[in-house]
Formats: sequence, C-alpha cells, structure tokens
Amino acid sequence: MSDPPRPSGSPDFTSPVPVSGSGPADPLAHRHNPSDATGHGQYRPPTDFGHNARGGNPDEQPSYPAPDYAHWGKRAGALLLDHLPIYAAVIVFFVGYIPFVFALADTPSTASLPTTGMSPMIIGGVLLMVALVWNLYNRWFVAGRTGQSLGKRVTKIVLTSEQTARPIGPMNAFLRDLVHILDGLTCVGYLWPLWDDRRQTYADMLMKTIVLTAPPRSAP
Repeated sequence: MSDPPRPSGSPDFTSPVPVSGSGPADPLAHRHNPSDATGHGQYRPPTDFGHNARGGNPDEQPSYPAPDYAHWGKRAGALLLDHLPIYAAVIVFFVGYIPFVFALADTPSTASLPTTGMSPMIIGGVLLMVALVWNLYNRWFVAGRTGQSLGKRVTKIVLTSEQTARPIGPMNAFLRDLVHILDGLTCVGYLWPLWDDRRQTYADMLMKTIVLTAPPRSAP
C-alpha cells in the first residue's frame, strides 16, 4: 500500500537534514591534527601530553591551554647537569695535561717522554670514556624514550615532539644532539630560546621538537 500524498509545503522527514554546527564524522579526529579550530596550524599540545582530553560536548573542539615552554635557565641547567660527568673528566685530564706539556717543552730530546702528569691524563681519559657511555644512556636512550634525561628531571622539564607531544625516541634524541653542534658553532643557537616564541634552539627547529615545563605528578 503506497503512502498517502504529502501536503504541499510540508517537510520531508525521509531524507537526511543537515544540522547546523554539527561536528566532523569522527569527533576525535582533531586529536591527530596539530591544526587548531581556525585551521591556521597553530599547535597547542594537551596538558596531559597526548592523552585524551577531558569530557565535554563531543561535537565541540576542545580548547587546550597555551603550551608552557621551558625557560632558558631551566634548559641550560639541565644541559649542564647532563654533561657534568664529561666536564669533570676533562678537568681531571687537563690537570695532568698542562704539566705534561711544560715538562715536554723542557725535555731536550723527544726520544724519552716525561712522566709528569701522565697519571691524571690516563684517569681523565678513562673517566671521559665512562662519561660518554653515560651520556649515551642518559640523553639518548632514557630521554628519547621518556622525554626526560637526569638533568631534565631535576629541572622539571620535558622534551617532546612538536607534532605529537610525545617523546621523540632514542634515534631522534641522538640526531638532535648532533644538530646541537650547529647551536654550539654559531653560539647564538643556544641563546635563541631567549627571544623565540617557542623557546627553540636551531636543533629544535630542525628536529621539530619543543621543551615544555613538566606537568606536576598526580598524587597516588
């Protein structure tokens, strides 16, 4: 039996009606898109570092607070703490190296090398090798997996990807330290966070990383 004819001007409830202001088909798709609601591509990472946002209307875009970029002083302090074993080893090495050079200059013949300062040089060399292994573990493996080296944990900052707000992995942490050589060669690269909007060094810009103030740990 066919449906009765619909009066003229009445709405057709059999066809889908677009709802004004409705969200996307997947209301959570914005979590994988670093663009903001305006589409300008401004990245605003969540305060819980990649976890789901708090509840609300699923058809509305969540508004995250502006990221808390780490201050230059905290970043510099973390770097000094991470490299402290290397600095200590170099100091021990030069304690022996300087008198060794002077003793070598006073030696009339190069056939026999002076023994002055040899012990601190050997100890410093061994300590330097140990410090480099520690640096590999601390800054590349641990920081790459967790976002925090020992220095960053002490200063309460965290290294994350600018695009995902998650740790960058050991390989990228290693590459980032290599690119830091550019910061050291130019000198201004390490100072760039003082006036940069996102407080990034050249290495951060090239590797697309940011350093944020770590969120406080929740009580157990």
